Amino acid sequence: MSSNKSHIVLLFCLLLTMGCGLKDPFGDRRDSNPVGNQPPQTHLFLQVSQTQISVHDTLTDGTIVTKTYTAGLDTMPSRQVVHWWGDDPDGTVVGYYYQWDYQASPTYTTQEHDTFYVPIRSYYDEFTFKVWAVDDQGLQDPTPAELRFPVYNTPPVISFRLNTNPSITGNPNVTAYTFPTRTFIWDASDNDGRQTITHILYALDDTSTWRSLPGDADQITLREIPPGEHRFFVKAQDISGATSRTISFPDPADTSVPLHWVVKPVQGEVLLVNDFAQDQRLYQVQSFYTEILNELLGPEGYSIWEIGSATTPLINSQNALPYSSLDIEANLAYFEKVIWFAHLGRPHLSAAGLSITRFAGRGGRIFISNGNEETPDTTWMFTSLDSVYRLNPGGRLLAGVRVLASFGSADDSQLDLKLEKMIGNRVSALVAGPGADVVWRMEPDSSTSITVPYKGSPAVALRYPIGSGKCIYFSLPLHMCNGNKNMTSFFRYLLFEEFNR
Repeated sequence: MSSNKSHIVLLFCLLLTMGCGLKDPFGDRRDSNPVGNQPPQTHLFLQVSQTQISVHDTLTDGTIVTKTYTAGLDTMPSRQVVHWWGDDPDGTVVGYYYQWDYQASPTYTTQEHDTFYVPIRSYYDEFTFKVWAVDDQGLQDPTPAELRFPVYNTPPVISFRLNTNPSITGNPNVTAYTFPTRTFIWDASDNDGRQTITHILYALDDTSTWRSLPGDADQITLREIPPGEHRFFVKAQDISGATSRTISFPDPADTSVPLHWVVKPVQGEVLLVNDFAQDQRLYQVQSFYTEILNELLGPEGYSIWEIGSATTPLINSQNALPYSSLDIEANLAYFEKVIWFAHLGRPHLSAAGLSITRFAGRGGRIFISNGNEETPDTTWMFTSLDSVYRLNPGGRLLAGVRVLASFGSADDSQLDLKLEKMIGNRVSALVAGPGADVVWRMEPDSSTSITVPYKGSPAVALRYPIGSGKCIYFSLPLHMCNGNKNMTSFFRYLLFEEFNR
C-alpha cells in the first residue's frame, strides 16, 4: 500500500514540473508585434444591356483591373450604369472615391452605384473609371478598381411628332395650305442620352444654310413665311458632330402626307372660315358667303380658311385644323373680323375654342353660324350659355319660319330672317348665360302660320362681349335663312356697324 502511495506522489511531482514550462492557457495571446489597420478592397460591377459583367480587385492573386477593357466588349454606348462595393478585413467601409479620366479630381460618395454619361466628342473614344473604398479609419484602397470603356457614339434619331403634320389617304398629290405662320414639332432621341444632342438644325427650302436651335428644342414656329410653295427640313446633331437623318415636310418619299405645302397671302381684314368639310367638294355653302363678300369687299378684300376633316369621312384632310394652337391663334390674329360657318359633320369649335376666345379678347370680332346636330358646349368661353335644348327634337324645322332680330339697332326689323329651306337636322335653342344678349330668337309658336316643334320664342343667337372684342353665336345654318333675301343687308350691318362698335 505504501509503495502505491509513493508512486502516486512521484507522478504528481512529475506532472507539476512539466506544467511549469507551459504558457498560461488563459493569458493574453495577442502578438506583441501587431500588423496595424488593413486597407479595404474595392470591387466593380458593370451593367451592360442585359449582360452582367463582374470585375474585381483582389490583392491575393494579383488580379487588378488596370487598363483592361470591359470583358472584351468591342464598343459601348455613352450611358454607363456602374456598381461598386468594398470590404475591409478589420473594419468597415464608409464611403468611396471615384474618378473618370476626364475629371480633374475624384468625387466622394457613400452610394454604391450610379449612372454616368461619358462626354463622347468623337465617333469613338475610350474612358477610364477608377473607384476606391475608404474605411472607418480613413484608410483608402491603395489599388483602386479600374475599368476602361471603349465607347462608340450613336447618332441621334429624329421624327415629326405623331399627328403634328396633316395626313392623307389616297393620292398624295394634294396641297396643304397655311397662312404665314406654321409650327413644326418633333421628337429627338439618342441612345447615348438625350443630353448629348447639342443642336437642332432646320432650314426652310434651302438646305445649304441651316439655322440652329438648342439641343432640347422640340418645336419651332415659323412666322412671316413668304407666300408660295415651301418645304421645311430639320435634323438633330450631337456633341460629336454626328447628325440624324434629315426629315422634311412635305416629304416626296412619304405618301401619307401631302406632296405640297403652300403659304397663302393674308388679304383684307375679314376672314371667312369654312368649317363645313362636307361642303369642301362642291363649295355650295362657301359660295353663298363669297358672293356676298365679293359684293361688299371685293374678291381681294377678304381671305378664306378651309378646315378639313381628319376623322371619317376624311375630306380635305390635308387642311385639317392645325395641331398647334399657336397656328390657330395666328391665323385668326391676322384679321380683325371673322365669319365662321359650320353645319353637318364634326365642326372644330371646341378644339379651336380657346384660340377663338383669345382672338376676341384682344379686340377681334367673330360671327359663328353652327347649325350642327351636336349640342353647343356650355363650357365654351367665347360665348355664355346657361343651358341648351333641342329646338326641333324630331329633326325638322320647316321653311317659312321667321327668326326675329333684336340687335338694338334701328334697323332690327330689316335684320329679321326667314328659313328659305327646311332644316333637316336637329339644332339647338340657347338659354343665355351671364353677360350674353339674345340677338335672334324664333318667331313665337303662338303667332306663326307654320307648324313649329317648339314652344314660346326660343333664343338662337347670343352676343357676348369678351375683353375689347365680341362673339355672336348663331345655332342655325345661316345659309338656309335667306327667305327674306336680305342677307347682303345683314352682312353690311354686321361688318360695318355691329363689328365697328
